[in-house]
Amino acid sequence: MSKSVEQLITALKKEYDIYRDYVDIAKKKKDIIIKGNIKELDHITGLEQDMILNMGKIDKIRAAIIGNLLNELKVKEIANISELAPYLEEEDRVKVLNLKDKLEKVLQEIQELNDLNGRLIQQSLEYINFNLNLMTSASTQGTTYGNRADEKNVKTKPNLFDVKI
Repeated sequence: MSKSVEQLITALKKEYDIYRDYVDIAKKKKDIIIKGNIKELDHITGLEQDMILNMGKIDKIRAAIIGNLLNELKVKEIANISELAPYLEEEDRVKVLNLKDKLEKVLQEIQELNDLNGRLIQQSLEYINFNLNLMTSASTQGTTYGNRADEKNVKTKPNLFDVKI
C-alpha cells in the first residue's frame, strides 16, 4: 500500500467519523425542535457549524491526497472515488470502496434527517404564525352611537404591543 493510499483511507475514515457525529447531532436537533427549546437549538446549531467547518477541512485534505495519488498513478483526472478504484491494488480497492459505501449511507441518513428537521421547523413556524395571527386578529366588541343615536357594534383590533410615546 502506497503512502497516498494509506492517507486516503485514513482521511475517508476520519470523514466518516465526522459525518457519524453529525448524524448524532442531527438526531438531537430533531428532539430539540420537537420540544421547542430555542436556547438549546441555538447551542446545537453552533455545534453543527463547527462540524461543518471540520467537514470542509477534511474534504480539502482528501482532495489534496487524491491529487497526489493521481500524480503517483499518472492518471489525469477522475470524477469520483469509484473511478479511482480500478487503479488501486485489490486490497486497497476493497477498503476504499467499502469506505465510499459507508460514506454514501451516512450522507443519505444526514439528508433524510435534515429534510425531517426542515419540515419540523417549517411546521413550527407555521404554528407560530397561526398563533400570532390569531392573537392579532382577535377582535373586541365595543359600542358607539350612530347617526340616529342608537348603539352600533364596533369591532376593534387590539394591539399586540402597547407602545406609549
